[in-house]
Amino acid sequence: MPILCIIGAVLLQAAAYGWLSGRYDTSGSLYLTCSGFALAALIFNVVHLVRRRIDRGEQQPAAGPLLAMNVVTAVTFLGFYVSLAWIPSALASGVEAAVGPLAVALLGLAGYGRRATAKGWLASAALIVPGAAVAVSLGDGATSGDGLLLGVILVVVAGFGASALAVISAELGRRGVDPIRTTAHRFHLTYLAGGALLAVEGGPGPRWLAELPVVLITGLTAVTVPLFLLQFGIQRTDPMLAMVLLTTVPGLTYLAETAFHGGFDGLTFACVGCLVVAATWTALGTARPTGKPHDPGPGSGRLDEETTDSSVRA
Repeated sequence: MPILCIIGAVLLQAAAYGWLSGRYDTSGSLYLTCSGFALAALIFNVVHLVRRRIDRGEQQPAAGPLLAMNVVTAVTFLGFYVSLAWIPSALASGVEAAVGPLAVALLGLAGYGRRATAKGWLASAALIVPGAAVAVSLGDGATSGDGLLLGVILVVVAGFGASALAVISAELGRRGVDPIRTTAHRFHLTYLAGGALLAVEGGPGPRWLAELPVVLITGLTAVTVPLFLLQFGIQRTDPMLAMVLLTTVPGLTYLAETAFHGGFDGLTFACVGCLVVAATWTALGTARPTGKPHDPGPGSGRLDEETTDSSVRA
């Protein structure tokens, strides 16, 4: 069930962004994404509060990890969007996805989350080549020189942030924290930061205000629902497996974009096919449980040590 939720989130997000491709510029995409984040916070806070009133059960302490989720989500989001000033979004999303499994392995080696198994290291190495190939083939129009380098550095930071989110989510899952509660709390800093970034770019104009109902509906479908499915899945799945599955998002988005808008390219299609096959093969070889709720599991490391005290105090 958790893996199916991640796959569902990947397919829904890829289909939505493939359909949306070309319909929004960078500012419009930022506006749409911020709307989706804000909707997620609003909807799931309401659901969470209603459930608390009905259940009246004691919540598991999780203030530390939830605060970390807010900060890392915002850093990941801003790193990705600022990188778009220098590199195309397709290249940015491809690089972010390609570094994901390797970032999980390196975080585990540094003591954050579980240490990767030999199969996990093999998976992260095996996916770098097809992931990078997809990123490069999708990255037509990239600048060169310092701008390209800075953009790639920012999106690599975003890739490590996405991997850290998977590690933190697994920890929340081990503590028995409801994904509804996580989704209700994790986006507050992100939509505020995104709104500030949007204001710096000039803010939404009158046309955007008129399109707000359409943007909200689209944001619900393309952002809010996939985010919850993904959150539900990654809280119950090994972070390495989650990031392996997420490497397919840029390639599947390209396939959806081709289906909706045309523009088929044989080389890119071959790279995407290799990436999907490699991701499927490594996913089958790296799957393992995250452990029962409240069971930190072997090698959970520094994340548990650093978040437990603050969570208990909360």
